[in-house]
Amino acid sequence: MAVDDDFDIPDTGAVFTFGKSRFADNAPSKFWIKNDIIVEIACGDEHTAVLTESGRVFTIGNNNMGQLGLGTTKPVLKPSCVKSIKPEKVVHIGCGRSHTIAACFSGAVYAWGHNGDGQLGTGDHVDHLSPVQILKLEAPAAGVAAGSSHSIVLTEDGELYVWGNNNEGQLGLDVGEQLIPALVTLPEPVVNVACGYYHNIAISAGSGQAFTWGESDHGKLGLTDGLLAFHRHPQEVILPEKVVQVAAGSAHTLFLTENGVIYSCGLGSSGELGQNGGELECWLPKPLMETDGKLVVAIAAGANHSSAITADGFLLTWGCGRHGKLCQGEENFTSQFTPGLVRRLRHIRVVLVDCGGCHTMVLGCRRHEAQGTEEDSEENNQDVKLSSTARSRRRLLDNGLPPLKSVGLPPLKHTVLPTVPDAEDVAQPIIETDLPDTTDVTDNETTLEVECNGEKSTVRFLSESESEEEPVIQEQQKTMEKLPSPEKKPGRLARFFSSLRRKKSSPAPREEIVNGCEKQVADCTKSAVGSLRERPAKEAFVSSGDARALPKSQVSTNQKQSKACVIL
Repeated sequence: MAVDDDFDIPDTGAVFTFGKSRFADNAPSKFWIKNDIIVEIACGDEHTAVLTESGRVFTIGNNNMGQLGLGTTKPVLKPSCVKSIKPEKVVHIGCGRSHTIAACFSGAVYAWGHNGDGQLGTGDHVDHLSPVQILKLEAPAAGVAAGSSHSIVLTEDGELYVWGNNNEGQLGLDVGEQLIPALVTLPEPVVNVACGYYHNIAISAGSGQAFTWGESDHGKLGLTDGLLAFHRHPQEVILPEKVVQVAAGSAHTLFLTENGVIYSCGLGSSGELGQNGGELECWLPKPLMETDGKLVVAIAAGANHSSAITADGFLLTWGCGRHGKLCQGEENFTSQFTPGLVRRLRHIRVVLVDCGGCHTMVLGCRRHEAQGTEEDSEENNQDVKLSSTARSRRRLLDNGLPPLKSVGLPPLKHTVLPTVPDAEDVAQPIIETDLPDTTDVTDNETTLEVECNGEKSTVRFLSESESEEEPVIQEQQKTMEKLPSPEKKPGRLARFFSSLRRKKSSPAPREEIVNGCEKQVADCTKSAVGSLRERPAKEAFVSSGDARALPKSQVSTNQKQSKACVIL
């Protein structure tokens, strides 16, 4: 998915998909909800739920356990509304490995999907393909979270309701399993909670202390040896500063402090700890080795990869790169042991991010030009200097070519230079030409390669904003010496290309072109302009079936294009 493909996203932003998202054939792509704003994203193992400002829930991905809540077990390749809870205004969503939870403004809590361990809280072990109400609170819930086989709801008063399997102590209760919601006691009210596959992390409201409980393998709880024995109940994690957000994967945990520093602990064999591979297991939280000197404001963790949003809206990812879930390109599946900037989204201000087992979903909106960083600007300038061709410069620059200092055509060799014929000349047969497979089009010019008398030359058609008088000097001095003197044939070259510009707007009859080279150039010009006008528009992925055309400057026949999806 090229940067230039993002011209059409609305001001409210779009969800960018990476990895095994089941959207657009798993290629990096994007979608947005028409006339609505996405406010939350939740990722399960292979499914995703998004929540809009109006309270609607849309789901996409794997559906073998009914985790999409659409009444079937068929996978869904386009975000679809969960209609059975549409009358409710949903305020929070959460995705477990194969189930989903939604908390509503009315205080009602719904769940659907896999229920083999009682993680739906319905009092049984039966999977539910559609939402089922499991709890009714007096006020809207403050948050929800889900693990592999358990679920949690955070109330407005800072209490936690838990249910599901408790084999690893992830419920914090002295039971084997809990099939209906039950309260778990913490020393202080909670303001934020996150679920790993088999463990949990919560933040207290007053002191900003983090508490962990559940499975303790690989040090994911971040507890000292003296507290590990009590891992089945919430225990305090020792950190040097207050914690404001937490995230958990299958075997690692992230803590974000009030100063924007990320601490991590647990298993790091795929780089998910972000500690430069120094330790494959970390039993006590340690700060990340580096975050490019950027202040972090949000974090997210998948099964074995992690991500963070910086204060200036850039996205950092690290960990396992399988399926391309690190957002570093379709061909870059390598693991990263330190946070890396996602260059694909450097022109997007990232607002939300969540990580699943096999994918990453990012909500962002377009940046204004003034919001770009100096570092990014310097990188772009360096890339341009290293590029030696106009085509390469067009691909590197987001906003087209820089203004030209001088205008006109480069000098051509005398043997190739077309001349303006006299009226009485006899017409020559048309010389066979080979047009390029693709023609680069920008706002300023169109370039066409023409073969005449066995030699090739390049003709550039200037825009109206460019001057028609002053030539561009590009060739060596020897080439300049071979050109005919302008005193011998004054104005003939200018008259010839002026006629070419007139032909673009109102093509002249073919009989007026009599010389072979001139006829060939005119035919090639007409063919190129016609192909640019008649080239079929790229079809966009829209739910209404309408095609959305991309600008021709962004279309390349030998380049894989992404699809944008607008959900009505």
